[in-house]
Amino acid sequence: MPDKSSEEVVDKILERIKALPTLSIVVAKVIQVVSNPLTSASDLSNIITVDQALTAKVLRLANSAFYGFPFRIKNITQAVSILGFDTIRNLALTVSVHKIFSSDASGTGFTHQEFWKHSVGVAICSSLLAKRIKYKSPEGAFTAGLLHDIGKNFFEQYMHKEFVRVLKNATEKNITVYDSEREIIGVDHAAVGKLMAEKWNLPHELKAGIAYHHRPEEEKEETVMAVMVNAANIICKKKQFGFSGDNVIMPITGESRELLQLDEAAEEEIIEKLESELKEAKAFINMPAF
Repeated sequence: MPDKSSEEVVDKILERIKALPTLSIVVAKVIQVVSNPLTSASDLSNIITVDQALTAKVLRLANSAFYGFPFRIKNITQAVSILGFDTIRNLALTVSVHKIFSSDASGTGFTHQEFWKHSVGVAICSSLLAKRIKYKSPEGAFTAGLLHDIGKNFFEQYMHKEFVRVLKNATEKNITVYDSEREIIGVDHAAVGKLMAEKWNLPHELKAGIAYHHRPEEEKEETVMAVMVNAANIICKKKQFGFSGDNVIMPITGESRELLQLDEAAEEEIIEKLESELKEAKAFINMPAF
């Protein structure tokens, strides 16, 4: 049982989330204008280029082997035209959120680099699953996968002692970190991630992947997104792409497999593509070096 009532814990977490840095004004504006159908490529590029550091990082990712263009993308206007609004929004959002969480939880065995590698794996796998079923936004699936565990980042940095106990408890009882969080803290990282997504006014499709990646059946509007991130998370844990703190791996449900058309042969195909794309994703995996 947690030391305090769940209500008290949530209130405490809400206060700390209020104190979290906001997304940069530029990124917040990017999220806003991308949702406007009247926005032009020049409108979007004019907003991003105000922030020189963000511009440099977005261009570095756009020119990485992950996207594999045979020519160099020289400016944001060109990047917007080639990659599209959603991808640019997601790159800007990824850079901004990653900047907020960058330290390691010393003494936990939970390293930022391995955690981020897991997150990148889930992002790529979510995108592959999205493409497989012709989901409306593979780019959105990538970003939802990348951000799915931001609640763990919160616990790592703002509730460090409790997080150490969570990981120890999960190992000793051989239970998931998700269940251990509910036992020790009284609330899990998915619920905290949902609160963070709301603070940052993230699009609903991203919030669905963050909030319901352990219980996709509870997401009613963006069920497919939640199911994709859930399945991608499980696949990456099975294949040990990075480490998210979990040693216990739950199976992909029959309902999820049916929705994703994911039998064993299809899963092996996804894993093969995932392994290949991870080799090209060094710019994402090494983002802490920015």
